[in-house]
Amino acid sequence: MSRGYFQEDPTMKHSKIALAATSCLSLATAPRVRGITAVRADVDTIPAALAELRTTFANWRQRHDEQVAQLTQTVEAQEQTIAALRVGGGASTAPGAGMHRGDRRRMPIDAAIAADFRAQLQGRPSATMTTQSGPDGGFTVAPEIDNVIDATLRDTSPMRSICRVVQLGSGRGDWEKIIGRSGAQSAWAGEEDDRDDTDSPTLGKVTIAPHELYAVPMLTNHVIEDSAFDLASFLQEDVSGEFALTEGAAFITGEGMNKPRGFLTYDTTTEADSARAFGTLQYVPTGASGDFAANDPADILFDTVQALRPVYRRGPGVSWLMNSATANVVRKFKDGNGRFMWSDSLMEGQPDRLCGYPVALDEGMPDIGADEFAIAFGNWQRGYAIVDKPELRLIVDKVTKKGWTKMYFSKRVGGGLVDSNAIKLLKFSAS
Repeated sequence: MSRGYFQEDPTMKHSKIALAATSCLSLATAPRVRGITAVRADVDTIPAALAELRTTFANWRQRHDEQVAQLTQTVEAQEQTIAALRVGGGASTAPGAGMHRGDRRRMPIDAAIAADFRAQLQGRPSATMTTQSGPDGGFTVAPEIDNVIDATLRDTSPMRSICRVVQLGSGRGDWEKIIGRSGAQSAWAGEEDDRDDTDSPTLGKVTIAPHELYAVPMLTNHVIEDSAFDLASFLQEDVSGEFALTEGAAFITGEGMNKPRGFLTYDTTTEADSARAFGTLQYVPTGASGDFAANDPADILFDTVQALRPVYRRGPGVSWLMNSATANVVRKFKDGNGRFMWSDSLMEGQPDRLCGYPVALDEGMPDIGADEFAIAFGNWQRGYAIVDKPELRLIVDKVTKKGWTKMYFSKRVGGGLVDSNAIKLLKFSAS
């Protein structure tokens, strides 16, 4: 009968068990239960393993939090981009939805601007449209909207791209510039000769006043309250489109009464710079009424270039100006070797060239016809100036027409001839 056991050598593979009986004492070996020794041996290492597990989990959680934060930031950026594309929210967020030409310029205009418009309509304070108004009680339009309209004006009206544009600051009503009509005279003299008086330079003063250009688009109050209304697109396409077409035509044919004076409304003559009156433009006749000359029609283009003095043929702003229909005729001209005189631009965004000079296309120029000035060439930076009052103003009228809101946009712009020696005209006439 067994009374107990003891382990003699813990390093041995089998434990020795001593059995004590009443009749005899014997020693026997019993197989070790697998795993018991290992568990007992590892008990002391459990705290270290748990600490390592906690450290590993903490590192994983930190990396996970960083990934989540990065993903959240990316999603928020995408949401801001979508909101910028559809001011007011609610428009389609599908890729490419609502995208068209000019969307890149609308990117800075976000949903906050739509909220500002609604704030004005409800008589509440507006964040981006301030109440620093003049006597008319208007609002100064947010810079984002102003920049959108300015960019569209430059794209639509080539005159703004090639002419001198002057920003007239507050407190200044007109823009004035002194032009040297003729230089000082000089003479030769010997050592002891008398020195007679010489003529002084002749000066001329040009004054350009800005005039008000306005547009009054109307939309229903329901449209404004509709979250799907694309306010940015409305402002760009409606207001800036109207401004660009109206002012672009005035820069060419405006009579100067409450609007810019177009360069084609000034007096013209065939006299050279030294002979004609200041403020009168020189023209070169084609030799045929309403057409180019029958023989060597392209020669008159070189005559027009040479009529402009070399000092004006250098620097920025030197360009041809014509409409697309006229360009379609001119681009078919060839020289004596059969080469086209019109060269297409090989770089995107750069103008085509004619006789080595850039070509600007403006649909405000007249078509080829009898006694028409269908083509102009010159240094527009020196020849014509556009004067801007920088503020675009807005008056929101929700009273005069029930259920409708009128948005009265206005800006002041002027234009006029500065140096009459810097621009030459091609007249489709016999003389």
